[in-house]
Amino acid sequence: MKTMRAVVLKGPHELTVERIPIPEPGPGQLLCEVRCCGICGSDLRYLAGENPWAKHTLGVEKPNPPNMVLGHEVAGVVEANGRQIRAGMLAFRTCGQCRECRRGDSQLCRNTEHLGHGAGWEHLRYNPGGMAELMPIWRENVHELPDAMSFRQATFLDGLGVAVHAVNRAAIREGDRVIVLGAGPIGLLIMQTALADGARAAAVSDVYDAALSCARELGADLTIDGSTLSAEELADEMVDWAGEDGIAAVFDSTGDLRVQRAGLQMLAPGGTLMLMAGAAKGLAPQPGEMAGERVVTTSSNNLPEDFERGISLIASGAVRVDPMLTHVFDLDEAPRAFEVAQNKHETGAIKVILEP
Repeated sequence: MKTMRAVVLKGPHELTVERIPIPEPGPGQLLCEVRCCGICGSDLRYLAGENPWAKHTLGVEKPNPPNMVLGHEVAGVVEANGRQIRAGMLAFRTCGQCRECRRGDSQLCRNTEHLGHGAGWEHLRYNPGGMAELMPIWRENVHELPDAMSFRQATFLDGLGVAVHAVNRAAIREGDRVIVLGAGPIGLLIMQTALADGARAAAVSDVYDAALSCARELGADLTIDGSTLSAEELADEMVDWAGEDGIAAVFDSTGDLRVQRAGLQMLAPGGTLMLMAGAAKGLAPQPGEMAGERVVTTSSNNLPEDFERGISLIASGAVRVDPMLTHVFDLDEAPRAFEVAQNKHETGAIKVILEP
């Protein structure tokens, strides 16, 4: 039996690098030789014993399957039509038949097969993912990369698709001012996408220097260290910055109750509070905070066209990802890489990448 190296989640807080059987591509699938795979915030939550995909897409608490090969931010090489293709991988496939798929909301498909998320592969001994030397991928999900785009840059395409989808849902208009609460990779990608879509200015809040410094480098007009501010103080700072323009959209990627309370308080009439990590327990908008057609909502996953637009955003330079890439590890060093990502306040990590 031929084997390969893979990062396997055995259970909560139990991550190993081991040799497992090379997956057999199914009908319509190719075998990807993985060159890079990013560590996402959801990977950290899987390691902690949560199932973020089920929680935020299905709205349920669901146990993780055993032997999950983590990783869905994948770039690599596939052989198709007799040639080697450098590609970014759209890591999920939806059913096309459920209510959500039929009405054009395939990002909410309950029958999704999702690489690195343990969804749709429960019948296999090992749930496949991108933190491995080889990974199965559906032929139609292989997106050839422009010559100038590196494999490392391409690992940001999954998160950028999520950002594009969220910004589309918030209906950003020319001249809007937007706020990003939480300057991790998703927050920084949202900020840049909003600016590319016509936002006049963006402000960012976080609680550690590396993220705020990166936000400034990538175009934030204002950065605020919110670590010592109350919800009211953070909201006041942002409202003062926005002035008469008001704040058209607030994107929260923290999932923190205090920060989400601030987001509610700073939102202008007609504005949208987009909760990227779901609503914090205890979040209860006051009547005045929901007046004036304010919207509080969530954003889940992305559509194939969002992923495709991400390629053009990076290729054109409208979205820059290199400043976010702080650490690169070999696949064998995955446990150490996860520690670095988990302890970002001490390590300065923003995006950590594994390379087989």
